[in-house]
Amino acid sequence: MRTPQFTRNDLLRCFAGKKVLTRAELLRQCGCSPMTAWRLLRKEGYCTSYNQNAMYYTLASVPQFDDHGLWAYQDVRFSKWGTLPQTVVAVIERSPAGMTALELAEILQVRNVKPLLTQLILKQGLRREAVGGSFVYLAVEQSRHQQQLKRRTEGVRPPSPPLPELQQIIALLVEMIQHPQQTPRQWARRLRRRNIRLGAQDIRAVMEHYQLTVKKGLLSF
Repeated sequence: MRTPQFTRNDLLRCFAGKKVLTRAELLRQCGCSPMTAWRLLRKEGYCTSYNQNAMYYTLASVPQFDDHGLWAYQDVRFSKWGTLPQTVVAVIERSPAGMTALELAEILQVRNVKPLLTQLILKQGLRREAVGGSFVYLAVEQSRHQQQLKRRTEGVRPPSPPLPELQQIIALLVEMIQHPQQTPRQWARRLRRRNIRLGAQDIRAVMEHYQLTVKKGLLSF
């Protein structure tokens, strides 16, 4: 009796229940040889996570990338640019005024990007300038480098992102008042359980726009 052939539809079904799978999970679900699974995966197109040791996979059609070219599924993060080094370069090159290590880590949700930034400078993938007591990482290309440096030294910040809808803002404010000691990422998770899609960046935009701060367990306006 011939072994049933593993098809593209079988591959799609593997990712239907869970959008993100490890290599072991994928092979266990598909029940075929690794060669067959990866041949179909390459043909369909896929992304590998830039965090979690690049151990997670998703189909290329699944992510809905944000303005930085990033997408997250729970704590697993993906980039349209590829690996973490490629992502760092792409995000910085496209930023209006370059980025500090802290700004970049906040966007990528990666704890420590400084070692990688140092490697990229040594490989001439990025440039670095001291501005206002902090190092700012900029594009290598000369004209783009000068544009970013000018924006940074003039203190011109990138345009603020658009605010969420009013109903989403109200739901967020309720969460912030009820759970003031949590972080934007935690508020985002709580809202997601109620099918309210707000990212941590959206929440920070709301806080900045309305000048909201959380101090000592109290929400201050």
